[in-house]
Amino acid sequence: MSDVGWRVAYNSVVGTSHEKTGLPCQDAGGCRIIRDPVGRELLLAIACDGAGSASRSRDGANLTVDRFFQEFGEAAKRSGLDEIAKEFVQDWLSRLRAEIKDRADAEDLSAREFACTVLAAIIGEDRAAFFQIGDGAMVVSNRSEPDDYGWIFWPQHGEFANETNFITQDNALDVLEFEAEDRCVDEIALFTDGIERLVLDLTEKTAHPPFFRTLFRWLVKTEPTPVETEIQTSPVLDQYLGSKQINDRTDDDKTLILASRRPVPDQQTATADADTATTD
Repeated sequence: MSDVGWRVAYNSVVGTSHEKTGLPCQDAGGCRIIRDPVGRELLLAIACDGAGSASRSRDGANLTVDRFFQEFGEAAKRSGLDEIAKEFVQDWLSRLRAEIKDRADAEDLSAREFACTVLAAIIGEDRAAFFQIGDGAMVVSNRSEPDDYGWIFWPQHGEFANETNFITQDNALDVLEFEAEDRCVDEIALFTDGIERLVLDLTEKTAHPPFFRTLFRWLVKTEPTPVETEIQTSPVLDQYLGSKQINDRTDDDKTLILASRRPVPDQQTATADADTATTD
């Protein structure tokens, strides 16, 4: 249990490949802090990656983010994490897919044109729930093991590197991954596949601690994020994700969401400057 408020930062930055072709960023994401019925803080976070081959994937990603905050926010305020079981996520996904189909039909399009991935987390004081369809990943740590970063679900890839699952495909409910358990999560990072290879060892299936350690040490020095407010995108992450250091290694859209409720250490053991984060 933590008596420190959440500090959060997020941003979605267009990839250089889209800049060259004039396409917008097809990622979407965000995070919010709300209170459960007894006044405890709850963190909601989501990241979506629109399919590059789908003409309306940006709209699909934005709609998924909006509906997540709407329905999961209402449920969390009503009963904390009590309602958020796999069946709740499946029902939410079914309603979302139906809404996407209605929008597609109205425009004489296939629902596939709204295809996107989704990874989301709902974290309370001592319980957390996570779900995912597609690539990207969530990495977490707790206060008892502050430098031990582990992933929740491994990115869903197909036979080829650029293949994954999307919420609009027929078997979306079958490929949905869900986990809810009593656990204390003090730090979490959500990211789309644009930075997968920078922060995950795809051969060993591990997270890359230096990346997360440096960014979280920067984050814990920031001011706690107010509860029940619209959280703005982070200029620091905008600069970092759009830097030459990152763009030299990936040309894809990139979304990164960071949240920490760990106290500021008495003594810093490394520079807490996001501009110096490295994946070497």
